[in-house]
Amino acid sequence: MSELSKRIVTATILLLAVYGWYAHTSSPWFERGLALIGWAASCELVLLVKLRQPLLYIITAMAVWIAFAIEPNIALLLLGCFGWFALFVLLSRSKVASFGDFFAAIWIFGWLFVFALAIADTHGSVAGEGLMIGSCLAVWASDSAAYFVGKAIGRHKLCPAISPGKSLQGALGGLLFGAPVAVACWLHWQVLSLWPAIALAIVTIVAGMLGDLSESAVKRMVGAKDSGNLLPGHGGILDRIDAIIMAIPVTWLLWGLQ
Repeated sequence: MSELSKRIVTATILLLAVYGWYAHTSSPWFERGLALIGWAASCELVLLVKLRQPLLYIITAMAVWIAFAIEPNIALLLLGCFGWFALFVLLSRSKVASFGDFFAAIWIFGWLFVFALAIADTHGSVAGEGLMIGSCLAVWASDSAAYFVGKAIGRHKLCPAISPGKSLQGALGGLLFGAPVAVACWLHWQVLSLWPAIALAIVTIVAGMLGDLSESAVKRMVGAKDSGNLLPGHGGILDRIDAIIMAIPVTWLLWGLQ
């Protein structure tokens, strides 16, 4: 099977599975499924940045996500970060460890947790689910448009130190194609009125681009091409949610201010 065929088959199965879970699972099983995904992504993250004694970090993350499955709460993020840093200090007593690698892990873990919290908080609400669906579709549309526009007319690099393949022209193309998708979804589900929807859509797309660059920076730092190999043709879980891992929390937090 070719690499393209693998990507298509994996993407189709993944899309159907996620849709079935998101649309047809109720509490508490929804939160349990979300916690399982969060823990799997956390394990992938720990292995990606090569933290010393990874099993200890994985067990600590498991405790946090089990608590999340019982009752999603932002306080759990602080406890998880506290636990991880305590481990880092204890494991660094005998041998100097890279704080840069640890900070990268905490950075991604923080966004991952708030990403899961946003999904849990909005699930079951028509407007909330519309917000999430519109955000995801817009970011994915933006990502695809940015690739094709950048390939066609990309001249100026967006951030060559992190991701040499991305261009300013591609980013603008992604914004122009992605923002209308979010606006259309949010107007359809009556999430926001027109002008607030346009403003938030722009922020969502930009946040998605920054999320993509964020994970790219971590992978470049540790010398990895993909975050994992769980998804054939796509890499790991973090590779699939790298853009929305930042776009969803930012969109959710700003939407909550209205």
